[in-house]
Amino acid sequence: MPLPPYPDDEARRLQLLQDLAILDTAPEEGFDALTRLAAEICGCRIALITLVDEARQWFKSRQGLAVSETPRDIGFCSLVLLQGEPLVVRDAAREPRFAHNPLLAQQGVRFYAGVPLVVQAGVSAVGTLCVADPHPRPEGLSELQLLQLGTLAELVSERLRSRLIIRRLRESERARNRQSQLLEAIKRASGIGFALLDQAGTIVELNDKVASILEQLPETLKGTDPLALTLPAARAGVARMINCCLAEGLRVNGDWPLLSRQGALRIAGVNAERLWLDDQPYLFCVLGDKTQERLEETLRDTQARTLREVTLENSLSEILASIGNAIVYHRPGARVLISHLTDDSLDIEYLSHPELEGLRVPPLAGTRPVFHDAGQSPFTQEVAEVGAWWRFPLLSEDRLRLLGDLWILPRQSTRPAASEFVFLEGLARVAGFAMERQDQWEALRERAEYDALTGLANRTLLVEQLGQALYDAAEHRQQLALLFIDLDDFKQVNDSHGHHAGDKVLTCLAERMSETLRKTDIIARLGGDEFVVVLPEVELDSARRIAQKLLEALCQPIKWEERFLPVSLSIGLILSRPGELDEQALIQRADAAMYRAKQAGKKQVVLLPA
Repeated sequence: MPLPPYPDDEARRLQLLQDLAILDTAPEEGFDALTRLAAEICGCRIALITLVDEARQWFKSRQGLAVSETPRDIGFCSLVLLQGEPLVVRDAAREPRFAHNPLLAQQGVRFYAGVPLVVQAGVSAVGTLCVADPHPRPEGLSELQLLQLGTLAELVSERLRSRLIIRRLRESERARNRQSQLLEAIKRASGIGFALLDQAGTIVELNDKVASILEQLPETLKGTDPLALTLPAARAGVARMINCCLAEGLRVNGDWPLLSRQGALRIAGVNAERLWLDDQPYLFCVLGDKTQERLEETLRDTQARTLREVTLENSLSEILASIGNAIVYHRPGARVLISHLTDDSLDIEYLSHPELEGLRVPPLAGTRPVFHDAGQSPFTQEVAEVGAWWRFPLLSEDRLRLLGDLWILPRQSTRPAASEFVFLEGLARVAGFAMERQDQWEALRERAEYDALTGLANRTLLVEQLGQALYDAAEHRQQLALLFIDLDDFKQVNDSHGHHAGDKVLTCLAERMSETLRKTDIIARLGGDEFVVVLPEVELDSARRIAQKLLEALCQPIKWEERFLPVSLSIGLILSRPGELDEQALIQRADAAMYRAKQAGKKQVVLLPA
């Protein structure tokens, strides 16, 4: 295989490689992790970070390959450098330019894919991130795999750039003038934030990127203690990080939670290490804005958690609490209030702070978010430490019905930035989804467990409640009474006056029962003109008095249009037996007692002995 021609800027490329001072250095976990990930993503046995010098290609990191370098003239990577773009060789044995390459025989490489590592704009790549395999792959890499391989290559290049920057910073220790020039160059660098802290932990230098993360001007941040810009809950940990880096020379990377000038949480990814400048320790920090990534991650987690909670039919309050917590985390100090329209009543479903208790929410209005300044509060009561009022409407899935409002009350007089607006609007959609599903299930439960005409429990709910009442009675060695009520000659009401009159009688009797009986008593309509009443924790004499009182109340005439309809009914009364748990047997005995009342002349209460 003939040696590929060199790039036109070969001398500059080799000088850049020399400036990196990375050839023949020891393995580094940061690079090794990227090669492992490349091998896993592409499904290849071999993954390499290759640096190409004058005569060889040397592997800074290698996965699945025993040798640490190969001659440049047999390397696929030299072609990647020359063309300046990714190269994919599906089967080297079938391509004439690779068929006689010694790598096929020595290393068994049939498939190859490499992406150039560009460290400096305008200079050819110093090497590649590549994957290889002993088996040909006619399909090559998928579009997603190639995109992911390119992303990993950019991460490798970024590490090399950082290495170059740090190396040049260290060289600046020998000359203050050179140090100033380099810091100015770094400050102008695009896409990456840089900050330099002195031995007291104060910001002495930074670029516009860092200032933009905090929504401030660079001049206002110089001389500032970064702990004052840090989320209060994270200050102790950040202080320890700064002290350890400066005192012990530790290298640290992780997330740095900061607060913007407007009070919003900003997440900066930081890599920090100690530098010695003029014989004094400084902390050099490379920062990137991860706020958008964290907002999207929080929104995805909340959506997934809400879907899981909704599927499990957990309470709406738990779902809304997770939404409120997510908002307060990203907007520290803000108050959150969520209202919910149920049965034409607008009630507070969630509030994040006790000071919001008793607050009357404004009526629902409009389907678009609205932002009020501090002096334009839509609430009638005052709330301390509130600088603005943000309203996000909670809509049904078809966007046609208002289900409630999400109110955010930040401390600062501000409006949400674009990324925060998208985040809050997404959470409002999640809350609306949860409310709509809750309302639907409540409606289904009402239809499944309650009588549509009277609103009383139906047979299904009665059996469930009676079973629980029997269990409680048995556990506490008590008895309960059961009344089986049936109207006398109810068919005549329907035949003479129509079904509307019959419905009027049934609904009126249901209202009278609810007014006469205790709140702890259970009332159910079995169907037609049959009702059941459960009297828990009652003695026989009390049960008789209650049944007689109920008979008198229910047998009063009912007004229908211009006349009064007479009412007569028969009541069967029984007491549960000690330890009895069979609700169906209890209902059957009460039914039998009611028939005794019918046979005895109607309009009376008959007790069937246990």
